[in-house]
Amino acid sequence: MLCDDCKRKPATIFFKDVVSGKISELHLCVECAQKRGLVSNKKMSPIEMLQKLLKEKNAHDEQIICPVCCLSLAEFKRVGRFGCSHCITAFASNIEHLIKEIQESDRHIGKRARPGEGKGVEIFKLREDLKKALENEAYEEAAKIRDRLKILGISNTEQC
Repeated sequence: MLCDDCKRKPATIFFKDVVSGKISELHLCVECAQKRGLVSNKKMSPIEMLQKLLKEKNAHDEQIICPVCCLSLAEFKRVGRFGCSHCITAFASNIEHLIKEIQESDRHIGKRARPGEGKGVEIFKLREDLKKALENEAYEEAAKIRDRLKILGISNTEQC
């Protein structure tokens, strides 16, 4: 089906408008829909998505309640915050689509460590070993530990 406006591109957006009981349908391509203001090419921020969800209320929301803190889905939509860590499980089926939009996935993956991060424990242990080696006058061992710290990019005077 071709776009009702330009008659050149395939229609990918179908718009129904009901005014005074009369139904009018439009079949538009993305560009024509944007020209009419029916579609925005701007991606919504997570806050805008949450606000959109919070505005969508229905009578069924009052019946969905977290078993731990007794917060209803309607109250969550009104306040914008969960009552406890169990709310996300209780409301999962109702907010699942929102989480997918915000996270761009249905599960949280987390951040990746930058190079050098996560070496804090190793550096701490090496420094402790260096102190002990110096106290015991084991200078060859101390030199090896010092060299290992240099490989990690840590000088003797740096503090974590």
